[in-house]
Amino acid sequence: MYETLNYVVIILLAIWGVANHGDDARARDDFKVGVAVEDITPPVGMRVGGNYVSPVSTGVHDPLVAKAIVFEQGGVKAALVVCDLTGISLDLSNLVRKAASKATEIPVAHIIISATHTHGAPQYQGPIRDLEHANEIAAKGKDAHESIDYTAFAADRCVRAIEHANALLKPAAIDVGAVDQPGLAFNRRFHMKNGYVRFNPGKKNPEIVRVAGPVDTELPILVVRDPAGGKPRASLVAFAMHVATYGGPEWGADFPAHLETGLRKEFGPDFVSIFGEGTAGDINHIDVSNDAPQPSATEPARIGAALTSTVLKAIPGLKPVDTPSLAARSAIVQLPIEDVTDEQVARALDVFLRKVTPTPDFYLLVESHRILEVRDRRKQFGDSEPAEVQVIRIGSDTAIVSLPHEVFVELGMAIKKASPFKHTFVLSLAQDADYYVPTRKAFAEGSYEVVTCPLKPGCGEALVETAVGLLKGLKP
Repeated sequence: MYETLNYVVIILLAIWGVANHGDDARARDDFKVGVAVEDITPPVGMRVGGNYVSPVSTGVHDPLVAKAIVFEQGGVKAALVVCDLTGISLDLSNLVRKAASKATEIPVAHIIISATHTHGAPQYQGPIRDLEHANEIAAKGKDAHESIDYTAFAADRCVRAIEHANALLKPAAIDVGAVDQPGLAFNRRFHMKNGYVRFNPGKKNPEIVRVAGPVDTELPILVVRDPAGGKPRASLVAFAMHVATYGGPEWGADFPAHLETGLRKEFGPDFVSIFGEGTAGDINHIDVSNDAPQPSATEPARIGAALTSTVLKAIPGLKPVDTPSLAARSAIVQLPIEDVTDEQVARALDVFLRKVTPTPDFYLLVESHRILEVRDRRKQFGDSEPAEVQVIRIGSDTAIVSLPHEVFVELGMAIKKASPFKHTFVLSLAQDADYYVPTRKAFAEGSYEVVTCPLKPGCGEALVETAVGLLKGLKP
């Protein structure tokens, strides 16, 4: 049992769906699903996010989209939206959930907004964006690289996706299962001969002693069909691996776009493939055991093709959810924020303004970014920030969990292990920001992900305990 000292857990009124409808036995024909897609591709010329410098986009490699799936049963509704973005800002998720709830009567706490974490998406939020935006206005009177208010634009499109999916609700059957997907994901943290833990130490590095953490190779799959053995029309998979294989100055949706392309070859051009990044804070695609190149130009297609093959092979063996029982719960966990001084903030600003050195090294940028993130979070929330954990129950053996931020894989695996649901989809990067949430063990070990985190140790374990509590409360 994880310790919860110094953490306050508040269960929201989202339990309304359970108390009034969640445990009733219902016929399958009462269960409805709607799916819709909206384009959220920014104008070319906006800054590309995902790094500590922001290049300007030069074109469109793949359209960026928001994919919404709405579930309905017995008066209960729940929605999941996954966006081709690096992360979801709290401003964006708040705008979407409030407006979509008003338009569709889906309770705010029943709406999940998450990101795939592609690095081919716009830099529209966070300390780096704020600095670059302010500097551009100070120097030129306007920011030519923000031709639109992207938060407002993306929020409008996400709301439209939910509204459209809600309008398309119709009877559906759900098939679900999980298979093993080896050979794609690798833990990127390693114990080195010098006694330190290092992330991404490089292929065939002779200083590597051993890997510092596990890999979750489980690939849970949910398929939406028309009733009575009808044709698949949508899928949801969740896989614990960074969606950060794509690189370049063009907008790009990374390997989830290739997964959808592959599945559409089998199921037709209207099929919607929704990919949720699992708890992949310390997991990526780089295999350090060999020196084979893994170029960003070809990795998205390779990984997408491998996932397509796995999903297609698995679909015939998926089992139907015979008695769907839709319900949703949500909880807020208060996570303590680190401390910073005014002197640290001033120096961090000078680092990004290139006053400390014209060429700051990677870890100086990382530490400076964390300090500014802490400053902003403390201004907004005080000593602790609210982190929302959500669960949608599909049936007696199937549930979807969403967590904020980039959560370490061991935390997601702990949720799955303790979950009373056989099939537990754990999605990260939901509702707020995209910084790392390491384990207590990783905090002690250090390295990149720990340096970036504005939270105090133990926050990840608090998210796990909250998620498991919600799951157990929803078990029929």
